Amino acid sequence: MSSSLPPPSYHSHHAPFGAFASFTLGLNGGGGGFGQSLRGPATQQVYVGCRRAGQDSWSLLPFSSPPAAPADAAHAYTGEEAETSVTSRPAPFRVIDAGEVQRSLGLASDTWTHGDLVFRLLTPFERTEDPVGFDAATGRRVLAPLVSAELAFDNTSGADDVELLFGLGQTERAWRPLGDSDPSLAGFAGGPAAGFATPAAGEVRPVQGFTLFAPTPLDHRGLHQLGAECGLVFRVRAGEHRTFPLALGFYQAGPVCTGLVAEFLYTRYFTDLEDVLQHGLATHDERAAMAATRDAELAASALDEDRRFLIAQAVHSYFGSTQLMVREDRPLWIVNEGEYRMMNTFDLTVDHLFFELAWHPWAVRHALDLFVEHYSYHDSLHRPDGRTAPGGLSFTHDMGVMCHFSPPGHSSYECTNLAGCFSHMTMEQLVNWVLCAVTYAADTDDETWLSARRSTLDACAASLRQRDDPDPVQRDGILKWDSDRCGPRGREITTYDSLDVSLGQAANNLYLAVKTLAAWHLLARAYARLGDPGAAAAARAHAELLTTTLNAKWEPNSGCFPAVFEAGNRARLIPAVEGLVFLTYLDDDALRQPSPALTQLLQRLETHLTRILQPGRCLDAQTGAWKLSSTSTNTWFRKIALCRHV
Repeated sequence: MSSSLPPPSYHSHHAPFGAFASFTLGLNGGGGGFGQSLRGPATQQVYVGCRRAGQDSWSLLPFSSPPAAPADAAHAYTGEEAETSVTSRPAPFRVIDAGEVQRSLGLASDTWTHGDLVFRLLTPFERTEDPVGFDAATGRRVLAPLVSAELAFDNTSGADDVELLFGLGQTERAWRPLGDSDPSLAGFAGGPAAGFATPAAGEVRPVQGFTLFAPTPLDHRGLHQLGAECGLVFRVRAGEHRTFPLALGFYQAGPVCTGLVAEFLYTRYFTDLEDVLQHGLATHDERAAMAATRDAELAASALDEDRRFLIAQAVHSYFGSTQLMVREDRPLWIVNEGEYRMMNTFDLTVDHLFFELAWHPWAVRHALDLFVEHYSYHDSLHRPDGRTAPGGLSFTHDMGVMCHFSPPGHSSYECTNLAGCFSHMTMEQLVNWVLCAVTYAADTDDETWLSARRSTLDACAASLRQRDDPDPVQRDGILKWDSDRCGPRGREITTYDSLDVSLGQAANNLYLAVKTLAAWHLLARAYARLGDPGAAAAARAHAELLTTTLNAKWEPNSGCFPAVFEAGNRARLIPAVEGLVFLTYLDDDALRQPSPALTQLLQRLETHLTRILQPGRCLDAQTGAWKLSSTSTNTWFRKIALCRHV
């Protein structure tokens, strides 16, 4: 397969586990650098480059766009332009053309190569157990809030020494030389919050001033601390091949979250930023080896180059959004929703489930417990025709936003009297808790936790039946009663909140119906595991009822299912099969030994996909790309990946 990889110009997060921090880099001319809890990349200039000894001009990787003629900043203090203005000087650098740079994004690394110059960022990770049981060594290894880097040059064939540069420019921080507080470190820190360092040595020289590319005043250390640009210059002697380690660290002490007051768990294992940087340098080889292992695992997969790129970029982004806190001596796990920064958005939690089960399964349990303890509620129900009924248990869309936890039982997203984006997702989040809980317990054999949550499982099952219909005689398995939290003019929506009614509306929705079918089969599995054959049989009976109902929605003439079972809806959906991902992941008996009705449904879903994966329907007519709905072009890659797996 020929590669359709984009040119090497895109930002990637380079992030520690659980620090909600990122050294973001990679977009040509886009800057980046140190960011803490941001909605997008930082906006610093990142200078990485080289020059031959005796030359004035640097060759810089194309991360940033320094001014062609750096302004003399002295006039900001004197009120007058300096006589030795640099505006007449030629630019003391050249930005390397992006076409001359090779970039390789791995699962735990990002590498740029230009000739003999190599710059690499490393973000190693490993499978972890519950942080409740961390000893000091494990806590420091897993939770170190740092990114490792390497700057290398092969000068074995060179006749002259070479200088390498790593630096930051045009920042809003006041940068302090780390040598003032720790002589063993060469580097700089922006207050106590972020910084970079390498071991102090004769071949390393700190630089700081108004600009790194023109003469500036120098103090007794050869620096000028008023300057907002700082960096490290490394010397590679002629005939040498050198690799210099760098630690890029973060540190935020004290309360970080409000609503539920919490601080970063890593502060229990590190005293300050210097401690983080020292640890990063002392363990650099170990961290590099771990990153290489993760990269090799992805490279050895059967995925093609395009898919390896997408997986690597997704993993980098995921870690940039993770936040592991501690509250009242209990770990508090958060995944922030990208640029929106909503905390533990439940319809993302259910999609992250499979990755988290592979690497840190305890995070699933922690999130589910927090939903039960703080972000669950009981509601009442209504139908558009005015009927009302008691409701049951469900869960919020999220737990808050931008490091502020919402009040218990409420999200930052959901509002009343809406029928589209920002309405409530009560049905879907109820289904999501069941799917996550049983999948977690089955995958990890955590029967103790499942038993402790038996009452929650029972309440979820009762709530599912009520949202089907409060009258048992009228039940057909499909969720159709809206929560009164929506208000009299509102209707519940699904996670596909920015699509049209084909995926946006929750009631009578094909996508949610198949997801609900998976939830009933998993409830049957859980009750059987808990030794309650009666409850297991009742769950299987409801699954069979829903299967029969779905078969009745089949359209023989079109060979498809409608997206919504009302108002003559004609839209077609790929996510009709999304809910089956939980049964396939667990190799559930429901798929290995399906009933006749489920066998028929699975055959019809296969036919449905065959019919709709056609240009102009659920394939884009120009590109052949998958469209989740035949009536919308909006999409999410994670949802396509789940459906492709099924």
